[in-house]
Amino acid sequence: MDSHQSTSEVPDQPPAVVGYAGVLRDLLPIALWREDAEGRVVEWSLAAQDLLGHRPEDLLGRPASPVLVPEANRELADQLTRRVHSGETVVGTLPVRHRDGHQVTMEMWIVPAVDPQGRQGAMLIAVETSEVLRMRDSLAALQSLFTQSPIGLATLGPDLRFLRVNDALARMNGVSASEHLGKRLTEVVPGVNATALEAMMQQVLDQGAPVVDARRTGRTPADPDHDRTWSCSYAPLLDGAGRRLGLIASLIDITEGQRALFEAERARRRFAVLGRDPPGACCAAWRSPSPIRMHPHRDWWPARPCRFRPAPCTSASSPAAGP
Repeated sequence: MDSHQSTSEVPDQPPAVVGYAGVLRDLLPIALWREDAEGRVVEWSLAAQDLLGHRPEDLLGRPASPVLVPEANRELADQLTRRVHSGETVVGTLPVRHRDGHQVTMEMWIVPAVDPQGRQGAMLIAVETSEVLRMRDSLAALQSLFTQSPIGLATLGPDLRFLRVNDALARMNGVSASEHLGKRLTEVVPGVNATALEAMMQQVLDQGAPVVDARRTGRTPADPDHDRTWSCSYAPLLDGAGRRLGLIASLIDITEGQRALFEAERARRRFAVLGRDPPGACCAAWRSPSPIRMHPHRDWWPARPCRFRPAPCTSASSPAAGP
């Protein structure tokens, strides 16, 4: 726990005020306070003030129980205090009274701690239960996304080195997830325009704007003899305060879809060519003595002879056939 130093942030704090818990301030605020052998508050953290509303000057030197413990829980609080003073650590979910009167349910660790006079006191560490549940659900969702998603996923640090890779991306690259960690893309799969992709990722870090559906084509150890195509998207990885910690990458293998589109376009062009034949072109072809007819406009396109003999062509300049 860092001691509070900045007088510009919270001016004229008593010496018993304890600062915030580093990065946990944004991730999971942790309230901390200490009580002496008589149950008086001798230290009060800034995070405790944020979570419970009580200012240090209102609590320091005062008994904690009348202020923080709901009346219905006073007897339980006295029992827990006796257990802690006997050297036991207590962990549980308990309500704590906010400065405005409402109760805040908190996950609490109450551990023995020597007070300023060398007597057995207590240190209390508390986090809001709703925040713990939110974090649990977020971590579960993230874990499920990484382990079950068919999309290739990765997180990279500000140096563009892999921090985490899911199995889907490892299969795409033909390199195990563990072999990605701590390496840059150019070190893992250099054969996929990795230098250009790293320049794109650096742009995402510098500008803070995501890139969606950037296409890359190349070969990886997963399929070294064939080109494959991927749709790549990159977005900044931000903390709760909006600071950029790195970036998130997602990749989808679109090779088969690209091939299907290519074949469909090629077929469309073939039918378009056939549809541009001038009137009488087929009849002229049948008048040729050659057994294999060539397409009238594409010498590489053979036209198979029909088994039926076509009727003679009639044009506007030819006389009409008599009865």
